[in-house]
Amino acid sequence: MRGLPWLCLAPALVLQAQPRPQSFTLPNGLRVVHLEDHEHPLVRARLYLRVESGDTPADRQGLPLLFHRLLDGAETADLKAGDLDRILADAGIQLRSSLEAGGFTWELVARSRDQDRAMGLLADRLLRPLFDPTLLEAERQAFQQQLEHPEASPHRRLRQGLTRDLRSRPTPDSLKTMTLQDLLAFRARAFRPDRAILILHGDLGLEQAKRLVLLNLGSWATQAAPPGRPPSAPAPAPSLPLEGPRIAAPGAGIRVQALAPRPGDLAPEAAELLCLLVPGDPSLAPVRVAMEEDGLVATLDGGGDTSGSVIWFLLLRRLEVLRQRGFTQAELDSARTAWLARRSLDSLHPEAQMARALAEVLGRGGTEEPMRAMSLDALNANLRNWLDPANLHLGASGDPEGLKSIPIRGSRSGPQDRGTAP
Repeated sequence: MRGLPWLCLAPALVLQAQPRPQSFTLPNGLRVVHLEDHEHPLVRARLYLRVESGDTPADRQGLPLLFHRLLDGAETADLKAGDLDRILADAGIQLRSSLEAGGFTWELVARSRDQDRAMGLLADRLLRPLFDPTLLEAERQAFQQQLEHPEASPHRRLRQGLTRDLRSRPTPDSLKTMTLQDLLAFRARAFRPDRAILILHGDLGLEQAKRLVLLNLGSWATQAAPPGRPPSAPAPAPSLPLEGPRIAAPGAGIRVQALAPRPGDLAPEAAELLCLLVPGDPSLAPVRVAMEEDGLVATLDGGGDTSGSVIWFLLLRRLEVLRQRGFTQAELDSARTAWLARRSLDSLHPEAQMARALAEVLGRGGTEEPMRAMSLDALNANLRNWLDPANLHLGASGDPEGLKSIPIRGSRSGPQDRGTAP
């Protein structure tokens, strides 16, 4: 099949025996998925915490990103600044955090003999941070400098402008108004155990896993909002502005880009098949398509002699042709074979097993039986839904004169960006 990875050439691969997921829920609402694997003396943990749009007030854009930066550098009730990094290094424990489109993620790797200590350090970071006002001011100054002197390239700023999620940077107005009390109120709203999912993998049995989680995260409780400040109104749903972001970059060539966010009702099996099929489809050339966390991203760069409007309409035309044409039965069968082969390899990679387990809990991971039952009509219906022009977030970057000819319409990406935001 055209455009698929080499995995599709191995239809005879037999699914490897994978750890059987076992699930349990703590009294505080924390959901845990346990994948037992004694092949190596290691324990891995991935904690995902969902954040909802109502957790961020309308006038506090960038609050989740600022909170993430502060949490990473905060002292805890038991550890001074820098102690956590030193202890992790001395014990050979890996702990890293990230802010994604839908929430926070913490990933932990430790030797099985250090699992209690490692989980205790994660609990310290999550449940017992002490926020220093001087650290808040330092981060505020750092963001202010980025707003005044953006370091990101025009292409990256375009990509940032196409989506409004938890990683959105603060604005000048929100930076001035955000206080330590706002951060504490955000933590009280968002850091709830009943929103969290913990994936455990490795050299520990089910009863051992239950004891480990209950001992370290069983005391995690929903917090009351701090007193002294009335509840803020949640951020409103994105409106439909007349134009999408235009990132001015004098002397640069024109780049046009479309983001198609994953629809909420997209079948997970169809999503995984389309992630294999769409990026390599030859009918999209010269448009480049990538499947990212935020959705499907289509990009087209134009030469110096090509007008911005021509590049723009070529991008939209390529997407619409694919949307109307869809895929064939042969392409579906090859993609399904590739998916099954890739799934068999997941048994060799603990991180892949954990990612799939989390996706299935979130309703985003395909499973074997529905995958085998996926029909061509259902696949193409999901494709048409995903690439619906009304759902596209549209934008462009490049020379200001070239941008004038691009009739960007129908974007839901948010306020226009004239090249001043990072």
